Amino acid sequence: MLRRTFLGSAAVISTVMTHPVQAQPAFPSQPIKIVVPFAPGSGPDVLARLVGDKFSAAYKQPVIVDNRVGASGMIGSEYVARSPANGHTLLIVTPSNTIAAVAGRKLSFDPVKDFAPIGMAVTLAPILIAHPDAPWKSVKELIAAAKAHPGRLTIASGGVGNSQHLAAELLMQMAGIQLLHVPFKSSSEIVTAVINKSVDVSFVDPSALPMIKSGRVHALAIGPHVRSKMLPEVPTVAEAGLPAYDYTSWYGLAAPARTPRNVLSSLNHELLKALGDPDVQSRLTAASMEIRGSSPEALETFMAQDVERWKQVVDTGRIKFD
Repeated sequence: MLRRTFLGSAAVISTVMTHPVQAQPAFPSQPIKIVVPFAPGSGPDVLARLVGDKFSAAYKQPVIVDNRVGASGMIGSEYVARSPANGHTLLIVTPSNTIAAVAGRKLSFDPVKDFAPIGMAVTLAPILIAHPDAPWKSVKELIAAAKAHPGRLTIASGGVGNSQHLAAELLMQMAGIQLLHVPFKSSSEIVTAVINKSVDVSFVDPSALPMIKSGRVHALAIGPHVRSKMLPEVPTVAEAGLPAYDYTSWYGLAAPARTPRNVLSSLNHELLKALGDPDVQSRLTAASMEIRGSSPEALETFMAQDVERWKQVVDTGRIKFD
């Protein structure tokens, strides 16, 4: 056995000496594509275009933003998962990826494991809103009303199984209440539904800030466990009596699994440099995003924790996605 191993090693050495390993081509060697699995103008799209401009300047290569919309972000994700692992095709990853990992849907790829994290980019603070005329002005009052009238109050989301839906389920599970879930086809319809009193409450992204500041909707609380710089006067759900509650939206950047480490390191360096640019920071802040640049390892750890968080919610609520 030892002799066989030695001979095998000798053969490998001989082969290497006869056929020297060619140096990897400099990265990037062609245009870079950043796939956004959501529509133009969405938060992930804004991030991709700002970062893409900085990548193009740094790498001296065109950067194409490719919107591949559908299946709760999975059409674009699958496209990137099946792309060559050379760093030239990237994905804006979001909670859709970590939720899809526990959704039980039949996918031809793994929405988390088939990607190599490059880094976290930004977070957003989802806001729990209600109509200004609603009798509840805080989460505590909402919980009390829900306990007094089980199943009568409604909470909207942008669709079954999206992060707003699971955030609502987490709220119900932790507060011991039952709200009637009303799914819409898209998140953009939700604010209108609250204004029209078609639904009672919903989590929305910070794009609803103008409606909040104009008084058309009322902000009950924000989802993250710390207050947002965008709405410093609005308490967190945790402050309202559910101390373990934490619902944060986020966007990061990833490449296909097995992308070389040196390529990931280069992309992470340029991502952090882009996020540190004053103009990029100003534009992201204007889009209600908070910069949270990180290492590839930090994003990998975060996504693993996010998977476990949503798995517990899905299992406890026995949520069916189909």
